[in-house]
Amino acid sequence: MRAKQARLRFFGMAALAAVLGVSFYLLSYEPQSDALREKEAEAVSLRRAIAEAAAFRRSHPDPAKEAKKLAERKRAVERLLPTRLDAGAFLLEAEKRAAESGVTLLGVAPGDAGMTGGFAAEKLRLSVRGDYFELLDYLYALEQQGRFVKIDAMHGKVEEGVFKGDIELWIYARALEGKKES
Repeated sequence: MRAKQARLRFFGMAALAAVLGVSFYLLSYEPQSDALREKEAEAVSLRRAIAEAAAFRRSHPDPAKEAKKLAERKRAVERLLPTRLDAGAFLLEAEKRAAESGVTLLGVAPGDAGMTGGFAAEKLRLSVRGDYFELLDYLYALEQQGRFVKIDAMHGKVEEGVFKGDIELWIYARALEGKKES
């Protein structure tokens, strides 16, 4: 009988130990494991963010210098694509470039302004007279003035080595209020 009671006590203690072990695992170890995995994932994320910040810092060592570069790029974009079409200012510059290159500007015919490809655009027709080299210099000067200009076509006649005709071109801007895209 004592042996039977000892066995029952042993199995009872073993069952109690098993229940306590499972309870410890479910109530203490498993939640801590989940929290530990979350903390490890957070640590990996933080390490990655620190590495990205360090890489950014290495590639951009001087914020003031980077801000200056960004401002220069912005000014270049504003020269190429101003916020307004301002055909008058463009035509004044075109007239100045014509005089410098020896081309005679006979007339100007502005076209309709509208939206093209997300940009404001206006077609202009310049009536010009000049020889091959003067025209070449004029077209180069228009291209170099710092504003995006697309020369669409040239029509005219050459008589005695002098071209007399029209240059059709487009000027662009970043915005034009009140116009629909065409």
